[in-house]
Amino acid sequence: MRIIFLLILSTIGTGICNLFPVYAQETADSHYGIIPMPNKIIRKEGTFILKNNMSVQIPDDPTICRITDHFISYVKQTQEIQLQKTYKNGTICFHVDPELPDEEYQLEVDPEQIIIRANNQGTGFFYGVQTLSQLIREKTPVIPAVTISDKPRFKYRGSMLDMARHFMPKEFILQHIDLMAIYKFNYLHLHLTDDQGWRIEIKKYPRLTETGSTRPRTVIGDPNHYQTRLYDNQIHKGYYTQNDIREIVQYASERFITVIPEIEVPGHCSAALASYPDLSCGLENSYKVQDSWGVFEQVYCPKETTFEFLENVLMEIMGLFPGHYIHIGGDECPKKSWKQCPHCQELIKRENLANEEELQSWFIRRIEKFINSQGRDIIGWDEILEGGLAPNATVMSWRGKEGGIKAAQTHHNAIMTPRSFCYLNYYQEDPEFAPHAIGGFNPLDNTYNYDPIPEELTEKEQTYIIGAQANIWGEYISTPQQLEYMAFPRLLAMSEILWTEPQNKDFENFCIRLANNFPLLDQLKVNACRNFFEVNFVPVWNKETKRYEVGLSTFYPGATIYYTLDGNEPDVSSPLYQHPVVLSENTTIKAVATQNNKLLGKSTHKFFAVNPATGCKYQCQPEAGWEHLNKGFGLTDGLRAYPHDMRHWVSFYEDTVTITIDLNTERNICSIAFASLFMPRTGIWPSRGATVMLSSDGKNYKSATSATFHPDLSVNEVTRFPSLITLPVPDKARFVRIQILSGGLCPKGYTDEGKQSELAIDEIEIGGS
Repeated sequence: MRIIFLLILSTIGTGICNLFPVYAQETADSHYGIIPMPNKIIRKEGTFILKNNMSVQIPDDPTICRITDHFISYVKQTQEIQLQKTYKNGTICFHVDPELPDEEYQLEVDPEQIIIRANNQGTGFFYGVQTLSQLIREKTPVIPAVTISDKPRFKYRGSMLDMARHFMPKEFILQHIDLMAIYKFNYLHLHLTDDQGWRIEIKKYPRLTETGSTRPRTVIGDPNHYQTRLYDNQIHKGYYTQNDIREIVQYASERFITVIPEIEVPGHCSAALASYPDLSCGLENSYKVQDSWGVFEQVYCPKETTFEFLENVLMEIMGLFPGHYIHIGGDECPKKSWKQCPHCQELIKRENLANEEELQSWFIRRIEKFINSQGRDIIGWDEILEGGLAPNATVMSWRGKEGGIKAAQTHHNAIMTPRSFCYLNYYQEDPEFAPHAIGGFNPLDNTYNYDPIPEELTEKEQTYIIGAQANIWGEYISTPQQLEYMAFPRLLAMSEILWTEPQNKDFENFCIRLANNFPLLDQLKVNACRNFFEVNFVPVWNKETKRYEVGLSTFYPGATIYYTLDGNEPDVSSPLYQHPVVLSENTTIKAVATQNNKLLGKSTHKFFAVNPATGCKYQCQPEAGWEHLNKGFGLTDGLRAYPHDMRHWVSFYEDTVTITIDLNTERNICSIAFASLFMPRTGIWPSRGATVMLSSDGKNYKSATSATFHPDLSVNEVTRFPSLITLPVPDKARFVRIQILSGGLCPKGYTDEGKQSELAIDEIEIGGS
């Protein structure tokens, strides 16, 4: 069922108020529960009460009439109140003010009257109604008296859905558009083509959907598909007909949302090449729709028949999407085929290009020139900066802020979407217990605290940052329910980044308002992540007290936390959390968040490996290739790594790694334990052995023991292999040195065949006293 796009926020219907504690409902009056937060809001005395037969005064304008009609019908449906439309002397008034800019609105709520002002373009009235709707919180609507003057910080406020990796039904996109409208987004970016699927009907080239929209069944156990094999283990197919696209575009337009199609060039095109192999450089015997993730060597060959194909495709695309922007991708384009292709090499010489990077820019500029000739402009990922930027291109900066900075400094528009803040397909809660995702870690507060304007830019250069976008890539998102889990509630945080000026943002206040949005999301059956109501664990080694301490926190405002250390499930009779929990041995902490003695969410738990090595400094020879978290303490921070979360792994690129740990005092040593990672598709192989040496002075070492490991490599997924080395006889030492052997050379038939494998290890645990 589709959502009516004018939605009343918070406790709609019966029974919703019982889902959440009184705290969130009480504070809603002082914080209004509006997301995104308006930029100017003044509270006044009194309230306005909606009643039957109240009149709604509207101007004689079809666009504004449509907005008021939806508002009237929605109030009737949800509040059982019938409002009457009139062209004069209304109690609720829509006044056209031609002096107000597009998207800006003014909302005045007094005990006797409500007035919304905006220009006749319609967008301001639409956003004003969204805000008014969010002020209505009861079955008998009582609206607080308030004055709001509001406009967005950025003109581009985007959400991206990747339909190429996993196809989603048209109805899901329509529902996502409704949710975007509530939170004042205005651009929907649809990623429609990639190596794993072509998802839009092109009349002139029917094989694009006949062949390109279907993935072959993945073979479970194929060693080249570790980590990246599909979840569904079946044929995956689907595409949008042109009638589907017209419906989506019209539906979005009625909600003042522009749909931007992305047609990938010159890379990420395996599905197109599987459909029409002649578009390639012809260096491979066959092409297929890819059934695994990653970057593939198959790319378009820059020959005239390819450009004829792309121009014909883009003509049909532009006929379906009337918006100004066409996204052409431009990212992650391997150059191997071009380097081997005689035509490409001749083209480089003929066009006086320096290399294949400049050939990519030439390719992008040619596509841009064609799109410009049709009155449109392109958007491309920040790789389009390489080799020279096309004249009128807008850069979508995803690898960090640098692409946006470079674009703005050269007076090109930029849309910021750095993956560390804006990728909502990254984990948002502890990966050990969350649904499997692509990796990364981007919790709610991290997203909310992002500012799209880089500090490095001058005031003038900042004007070229036109907005930002939340990206939801689909490699590991196979159902609409899972996509909703990844998107919400972080998409609400993104809406406030894009709409609200920085001085008006506050994360604690946002959490109060967010608590009052969850009943709405629940009513709409949005499968939002519930970590907002759960306890998160923050361990630290206290250098001053020499103690391992674990902090407990939750995003839910004003919650009380209870915990246990004995394995029992916590409840309100368990110890009350008041200060960091001190641990001196291996311990699992379980915790719950409560309000008014009622559980907010489910119990969460975390194991901490606390032993004589915890918190101790160590030296590595060679130095670690990468150490994402707790640099210098990543191997002694009390946290075991999880196979699908690379943050807690410490990686090396040599065959032998020597790690020396200073225990600060002499200890009785009886065992050493660590784990290594098996991820062959990225060249990571588990350790094949280790030697332990002990010393009392850090200079003179004696061999204690050694061990050879035989991990079971027949497993068909990413695996953490634990290794335990027990000393024949316990011995005393202050310094422990471990020489760890890597997995050796990558075997034949695997990634990086014949090259030195990467070694990734986690927590070093020392048994003893």
